[in-house]
Amino acid sequence: MDIDYHFGTIYVLSRWAGFGSGNAKVIAAASQFVDDNVSDDPKVWATAKEVTTDGVIRYSGHELWENLFNEEGNEQVWIPYHFLPGLEGDSEDERLVCKKNSVLANELAERLKSISLDDSDYAFKLGIGLHVYADTWAHQEFAGITSIANIVKDLVVELFSEDSWQSLEQLQDMVKNIALDLAAPLGHAAAIHWPDRPYAKWKSMAKFPDGRDNCEEFMEASEAIYKILAHVHEDVPPELDVAQKNVLKKAFLEIQDDDPEKRNAIWLQWISDNIFGLDEYSDGDEHLEYSKYFILSDEDFPKQFYDSLDDHYNWVKSRLDEEGITRLEE
Repeated sequence: MDIDYHFGTIYVLSRWAGFGSGNAKVIAAASQFVDDNVSDDPKVWATAKEVTTDGVIRYSGHELWENLFNEEGNEQVWIPYHFLPGLEGDSEDERLVCKKNSVLANELAERLKSISLDDSDYAFKLGIGLHVYADTWAHQEFAGITSIANIVKDLVVELFSEDSWQSLEQLQDMVKNIALDLAAPLGHAAAIHWPDRPYAKWKSMAKFPDGRDNCEEFMEASEAIYKILAHVHEDVPPELDVAQKNVLKKAFLEIQDDDPEKRNAIWLQWISDNIFGLDEYSDGDEHLEYSKYFILSDEDFPKQFYDSLDDHYNWVKSRLDEEGITRLEE
């Protein structure tokens, strides 16, 4: 998923779940910063972590071209933060494939529900965990490793201006150049960015031969995420109502652009115009914006974010170790 979901949608779901605009922004910013938390140091890409005087800082995002440099560093990023293993199948590669509603995904949901508002880091733990949880829908059937499990064949995307499935020549050329020549693609590189676009319908003989409707997947993810947020906050209805579902689906289908930043800008405008019908609409809603420096420039937020990021990493590592999968380093 992209910034329009990890920040825009998570903000709206947090507000609907009873969080004020300030706390909702921290939750949503922590969610998006999982992607933006990258190192500028080429030496760090190999391990995706940096030892500082303040302790270990883990990096949870990679620029796409960084994936060419080191397999270990890739795995430290993609496995725990973007392709939560489904733990299904016989081989290790199969068990590392991300699955929605998997045993580990459900354990993560319960872990997030157990977060207390008395925990000073609760917003960061929620934001980080919800980023990973949301991606189990977008990234389902792909693994955060270079593997033949990530091969995509005959990728076809439905154009909403047409009545039928169409193969896009330009898209096919991109797929061939980027991924199909690789014996073992990384993540969903072979499907390019289509798994992350809320409005896309697409299919692949190797993954989704009957087609995948991203809007339906994103709606399912949103309902599950709202239930977690509502459980943590407690004083709100446990499920989204019909009006909320309708406006959410409208946003997923109508806000269309290849550029996720442009999609997010429209989300922010809809929030500013209170199209989502937020209770106790405030100045924070009207002037909402995102910058990674919202976390980095704060006196306390960096430590809270990195402590929470490390906590999540260690939980995933511990669970994988229990399953005999030892790819994640200390």
